[in-house]
Amino acid sequence: MSECIGACLACEGRCCSVYIVPLTGFDVWRIVQAQRLAPELFIQREPEDYPTPAGFLLRPGGPTFAIALRHQYDRRNERPCIFLLQLREGIQRCGIYAHRPLACQTYPMQLQLAGVVPRADMLCPTGSWMGIGERPDEWRERLVQQDSEWERYALVVQAWNTAVRTRPADAGYVLDQYLAYLVAAYDTLNALTNQPLATPLDATFAALANAWTKID
Repeated sequence: MSECIGACLACEGRCCSVYIVPLTGFDVWRIVQAQRLAPELFIQREPEDYPTPAGFLLRPGGPTFAIALRHQYDRRNERPCIFLLQLREGIQRCGIYAHRPLACQTYPMQLQLAGVVPRADMLCPTGSWMGIGERPDEWRERLVQQDSEWERYALVVQAWNTAVRTRPADAGYVLDQYLAYLVAAYDTLNALTNQPLATPLDATFAALANAWTKID
């Protein structure tokens, strides 16, 4: 969306230094494929205050976690995104703009009964989104896609959690193991795109999760 690029040109990058950016499995897979990076290099886990459909386990009966983009080291009391580039004269730009997560693609818009509107707490400079009313359908499509991806990610997480719960009580996993399963799951999804499913997706994910959580 061209208006995104135009609005972000005047941005000071505050949204890239203030927020914790949540990730779906699709976000992770796209960045891995486009940047050729191992996911553990740019992902951190975030403890959930309460379990959600997207919260994954690392041990049976343990707390659930979400995944988010990592931050760079503290700088001037800020925590810039791992992909935020520092250019000359204080200019900052996203280093993966074409493959940025859906949370970043849809910021600062939200769907309400009245349609697509900017968030009241957005950090963008005043007047950045004056032309939002000209292309509401593009924003709506992106926001709907985001909701759909969270629902699909919840299925991937559910399969992992089900497998973890069947393991011995003292079994434990690390984030890298979960991320390896996650990339494998979305590799499978990508291979199945536009193909008839021989096996339901929930059964496919369950088989993957059981393989990745198996302890020899």
